[in-house]
Amino acid sequence: MLSYQHEYHAGNHADILKHSCLCMILESLCKKEKPFTVIDTHSGAGIFDLNDERLLKTGEAKRGIEYLNSLTLTSCPEAVGIYLKKELPYLAQGLYAGSPELERLYARKGDKLHLIEKHPQAIENLKNNMDMPLHVEGGLSKASITPNIHDQDSYKTVTALTPPLIKRGLIICDPSYEDGEDYKKVIEALKTARRKWNTAIIALWYPLITRRKNETIQMLTELEDFGKLGTNPCESFKVELTVCNPEDMNEEAGPHLYGSGMFIMNPPYMLKEKMEEAARWLEELLRN
Repeated sequence: MLSYQHEYHAGNHADILKHSCLCMILESLCKKEKPFTVIDTHSGAGIFDLNDERLLKTGEAKRGIEYLNSLTLTSCPEAVGIYLKKELPYLAQGLYAGSPELERLYARKGDKLHLIEKHPQAIENLKNNMDMPLHVEGGLSKASITPNIHDQDSYKTVTALTPPLIKRGLIICDPSYEDGEDYKKVIEALKTARRKWNTAIIALWYPLITRRKNETIQMLTELEDFGKLGTNPCESFKVELTVCNPEDMNEEAGPHLYGSGMFIMNPPYMLKEKMEEAARWLEELLRN
């Protein structure tokens, strides 16, 4: 389905969790000089205007990243602090950096970045945004690499791109899940990608929605079990951020998103502990 527009939701609680996790993984990959590959399966526009009427309509950024940015923080979990540091130059310009822009901020000469997007308007915006200079502390900076942008089906393309020539790296997958078939497509695509590229870190975002509880449990269980099997088994974990009680949501409450989670296969050292700390802190801060 191509109806989903992240412009309504950029910078919300789900983005805070997802992008904090993404930054921690990229920090880990950058600790070694060896190059890495990132495949982003559902890239979106990459950069978002916080004054976009769609974001103003939902108020999700105002309750999310803008609220977080308004606080005078004396301390916060490492994952949140690193993420906020990357976002601050964008926030100062009334912008929000999505996953492709965060990946571009971390990418070094020799690293590879594959961005996949099918929505016509989103990919047009993505191409334009990936030609823009980076916002960094102190001003603007030229990006170290030019991303490879793929105007194709996310699930077919991620399997076609694996294994990449540079075998250190990450697959980040965050579908809209508007189509219930996404749950099944995620399972098959990530299982196939892991068979072909078993050294990759796989980071999967998923929504917490009451009516999709069974599909979510099945998806996570199948992927966890799959990671344990074969000649190259891997660790996995999930971390979730809930911002309201699902029982308090009524039929008029829209999509019934009461939180979200990250499922990580082959995680970097200490990522689980750092993300659990971040999720606990964010839940206390953002919970309604």
